[in-house]
Amino acid sequence: MQQVQVGFTPEERRMAIWASDARKIADGRAVQVYLEKRGEAEAPDLSQIEAVQMGHVMQPVIGRLTEDRLGITLKDLPAAVRHQTEEWMWSHFDFITTDGNTLVEAKNYNAMARNKFGDNGSSHVPNADYYQCLHEATVLGVNTVILAVLFGGNEFCTFPLTFDDSEKEQLIKVEAELWGRIKEGNPPEAGNTDDLRKLFPKDNADKVVATGQLETACAQLNTIKAQIKALESQEEELAAAIQSFMKESAELVSYDGRVLATWKTAKASKRFSADLFKSSMPDIYDRFVVEMPGSRRFLVKG
Repeated sequence: MQQVQVGFTPEERRMAIWASDARKIADGRAVQVYLEKRGEAEAPDLSQIEAVQMGHVMQPVIGRLTEDRLGITLKDLPAAVRHQTEEWMWSHFDFITTDGNTLVEAKNYNAMARNKFGDNGSSHVPNADYYQCLHEATVLGVNTVILAVLFGGNEFCTFPLTFDDSEKEQLIKVEAELWGRIKEGNPPEAGNTDDLRKLFPKDNADKVVATGQLETACAQLNTIKAQIKALESQEEELAAAIQSFMKESAELVSYDGRVLATWKTAKASKRFSADLFKSSMPDIYDRFVVEMPGSRRFLVKG
């Protein structure tokens, strides 16, 4: 087991596939991982997000809760570890048992995340958490990871996850295929239009001849867009009729008291007014105006 003090700089994150990348891959964001590793997109800076900061603060607390709950002794594993044979596969860890057989991954989640998990002691966890733990187990060569989660600061649960060799081999296969694409500059297949915009942010002013299948797809898309437009028009008419009846009322209820609709005033909020700033201090405003690249607009012609 090779342990190395590796930080979280963009350069260090691009040198390998990490457990956090496994989370993204499990969520269908392989294209995002590809672009980040290629240096074509920046990974979001989470260091100043309060939830992330609180996660670091609560990590030792969650470790102690795990020890008390399960009657085990944990130790820190502060250095990053590289997989024994796959040099591109690395991971950081939270805790490991003193016998070196079990990892503990600590999470501090809000209460709303609780319904995504099973009962305390079960192995029912979201895909992203599951594959993060699988990645860690694969890198370190252990079979068990305990996902220890504090929900909303008042409910603590542990989810023991056991992985077999076939799961680890399949994960290595998936991540190795992506790593090969990263090195070759061959992006993975995009699963949605957002990924395609990231992969191809600019056009080259060229034309491409459609296949018969794509001509049919364009016709079908035009039909669907027309149906959506008609439904949106109906939605607007129905909403206007209901709001016209409600006037200043906050709720519309049935005769038996069921709430059918609400039309409530949101709380006041504050936001920065660029127009007001420009009119008050135009010279300073101009110093901070930067040109942004135009985004590609996709239009289907009838």
